[in-house]
Amino acid sequence: MASAHAFFAQDEGTTFNLEYAWRLLKDEPKWMGESIGNSSKVTKTSASGASSANSDTPSSYEFNSSSPMERPMGQKAAKRKGKAKEIPNATQDARNKRATTMERLAQSKEDELELKAMQIIMKDTSTMSDSQRDIHEKYCNKMKKNMDCS
Repeated sequence: MASAHAFFAQDEGTTFNLEYAWRLLKDEPKWMGESIGNSSKVTKTSASGASSANSDTPSSYEFNSSSPMERPMGQKAAKRKGKAKEIPNATQDARNKRATTMERLAQSKEDELELKAMQIIMKDTSTMSDSQRDIHEKYCNKMKKNMDCS
């Protein structure tokens, strides 16, 4: 441990003051996998121009012959996985909410048009001229027909 502290101080120019964190995390699978490496990595090409596989780095099969070491899922991947499960229900809920809102909007527009039609039909015609009354009567009859059809 003392030599590791010396190497760190030499490389970084400061002392290593996170030893408590290192002791907590050193045995976690995510950080253990980092030191094992991957045997299929290609190193520098030799003088003959051929590249060689890195045989100095032991593979994970050498430490545990039954299966390679796997890193645990990271935080972002776990969030994506969790959100993927929620999306179908969330989108269906959003569709239902949108459909309900559209129905309410259509009903309110229909009510508004009906109110305007009633206001026109109930308008006082006593102050209108004969031509205005004829136009009003034709318009009212047209609206009544449209209401009866729907």
